[in-house]
Amino acid sequence: MHEQVHVSSDGQFVDSKGRIIQLRGVNLDPCVKIPKEPYLPTHDFAQESIYYEKAGNVNFKGHPMSLEEIESHVKRIKSLGYNSVRFLFNWEAIEHEGPEIYDYEYMDFAIELLQRINEIGGLYVYLDPHQDVWSRACGGSGAPLWTLYCAGFQPSRFEVTAASVLHHHFTRDAKHYPKMLWPTNYFKLGSQTMFTLFFAGKEFAPKCTINGISIQEYLQERFISAVMVFYERIQKSAPELFENNCIIGLETMNEPNQGYLGEKELGVIPKERSLKRGLTPTAFQCFKMGHGYHTHVDNYDLSIFGPSKNGNVRVDPKGERCWLNQKERDEIDSRYGWKRGKEWLAGQCIWKLHGVWTDEDNHPKLLNPNYFAKSPSGQIVDDYYFSNYYFLDFYKSFRSRFRSLDSERLLFMQSPVFKTPPELDKQDLLDGKTVCATHFYDGMSLMFKTWNKLLNVDTFGIVRGKYSNPAFSVTFGENNIRKSLRKQLREMIRDVRSALGESVPVFFTEIGMPFDMNHKRAYDNGDYSSQIAALDALGFALEGNNLSYSLWCYCHKNSHELGDLWNNEDFSIWSAEDTYLVGRDPNIKLELGPDDIRIAPNAHYVKVSHIQDLLDLPGVKKDALDFSGIRGLSALLRPFPIKIDGKFKSAEFILSERKYVLEVIGEKTNSQSYIFIPSYHFPLKELVIDSSSRHLTFDPDYGILKWAHGSGRHYLVVSVESETSKSDDCVIA
Repeated sequence: MHEQVHVSSDGQFVDSKGRIIQLRGVNLDPCVKIPKEPYLPTHDFAQESIYYEKAGNVNFKGHPMSLEEIESHVKRIKSLGYNSVRFLFNWEAIEHEGPEIYDYEYMDFAIELLQRINEIGGLYVYLDPHQDVWSRACGGSGAPLWTLYCAGFQPSRFEVTAASVLHHHFTRDAKHYPKMLWPTNYFKLGSQTMFTLFFAGKEFAPKCTINGISIQEYLQERFISAVMVFYERIQKSAPELFENNCIIGLETMNEPNQGYLGEKELGVIPKERSLKRGLTPTAFQCFKMGHGYHTHVDNYDLSIFGPSKNGNVRVDPKGERCWLNQKERDEIDSRYGWKRGKEWLAGQCIWKLHGVWTDEDNHPKLLNPNYFAKSPSGQIVDDYYFSNYYFLDFYKSFRSRFRSLDSERLLFMQSPVFKTPPELDKQDLLDGKTVCATHFYDGMSLMFKTWNKLLNVDTFGIVRGKYSNPAFSVTFGENNIRKSLRKQLREMIRDVRSALGESVPVFFTEIGMPFDMNHKRAYDNGDYSSQIAALDALGFALEGNNLSYSLWCYCHKNSHELGDLWNNEDFSIWSAEDTYLVGRDPNIKLELGPDDIRIAPNAHYVKVSHIQDLLDLPGVKKDALDFSGIRGLSALLRPFPIKIDGKFKSAEFILSERKYVLEVIGEKTNSQSYIFIPSYHFPLKELVIDSSSRHLTFDPDYGILKWAHGSGRHYLVVSVESETSKSDDCVIA
């Protein structure tokens, strides 16, 4: 039985007694981005035709992992002291065959997997309908292929028209796939058009109607219905998941995007676009290439000081279009039961159809370069307007459908990454069960796959236009870099609070560091010091703000060669090829055997016994710990406050010294807080505890400290006995 998670009036996760809870865990598991059968990891070009020919017959049952495997992976996750998972699923897995044709076999398998997690116990689950750059056909994951047909696209011609760039486009020709190239698809014709239609097709593509309604309404209805069909099936098939408080909520669409909405000049690259890598076409160039016209496109690479142009490439589709011709569309529409509006002509770019550009006499010309800069009503479309109008309309629909099914669980709202969320309080949309889901990745570590201890940049500041030149965002020295990360997270929290008020918790549902740093050298020499330093910096930033988070990611099929099997990413905290790391951390000796526990005579105020008064103990018993295959273990396994009876003041774990400092403000004379203290860092026979309150009970089986501190400001310092003062006794003082 899990204790129910509530939201306090000051925006904290709390238990039934009002004690602050910190949720920390992982994203489980990115394998669901691709089908189980046919098995098509993104690097695999040999089966490319299968995707387009048999997209409706794919099978996701068995992903993200088998029922037989789940227990061992959950055990490892819990060994880290983690108490939650973000459970990934996607629209394609549920509705790949066609509109309103649902894959109940996949859903039932996923429900069995959730039931198994519940039976094992100790983990909260929140559900995430995951997507990246719309779909696999656009170089990512998420939506089924038929959604692109619905928009009039023929994705099999995306490559020749540069409408998207896929991992296997490179591996097929034995070319190097640039690091983190896939996000550039957010600025390619396929993905940008789909997001524009999804959020604002009614206003900006009124000629695109399906079965009598706008394509925006059609796509949103299908997506929301697919998610809710799955959620309702969980409710009916496995009510114990809710009765036991295992499932705590549902997230909205992962990493939604504005598409073209707000672009001021379609003929140039927006000045505020910080991500330029590889072919970087303007919107108008995308329109032309998608319609079969050749064009010269600037090519970019990234440096520490931002993107720089390194050439110009001629792209020639040779007349091929990425739009369905009449014959193709007739067959598609017949298959899916679609009737399009009479004005929607086949074989035409829909933005040409709406007068954005023309190709009269085969000479492409941009007619309305600021078409997406203002709404039809004349409102200026910017980030604020998108969040508070287009995204908010979607959120209202999603929220209404969810609340009709579940009025108790949490709703995790995720607006575009690094953008200010909509002002829900002005719309009377806050119900005490709303959470703001946000993401953070350190730009330099992400794009260059390295941990630079000498300098870094303010990623959040750059994206939000804080600097006239990225060079002004540079931070020097590892200590300052760590402080910068903490400050960036704090600024993101303030940004959320400014829009949503103080009553909405901020949850980093994705945050992490790549493990294939420094050209994968750690896989050869076993030296994960860069990864440990990077993850420790993230931990420092998160715990200093007492933030809940889900690390990206835990991939049960991770390998050194292929990473997470998706677009060359390698973020998994676990790999089967790293089981040898257990006990071989260069900084700390791992002891998994029973300790010879001896308490110093003067430590009379510390009671060592099993703690009975936690409803659901985090982690696992010491004799059942399993860290096999966990990478960067010393930075991932961190002490943290399980429950704070009062208010959080500050926290810091100093990995190099094995020292943890926590400050709280108790609000009652009988305040009691609970702290997770992993024996990996703090073996009992070396443990030293200093506290402003000497009412302490330590459970060595689970590594939990019960701290009765009373009211007022209190501190706790957990450390290990130094080498110079080490004695035969365990000192708790």
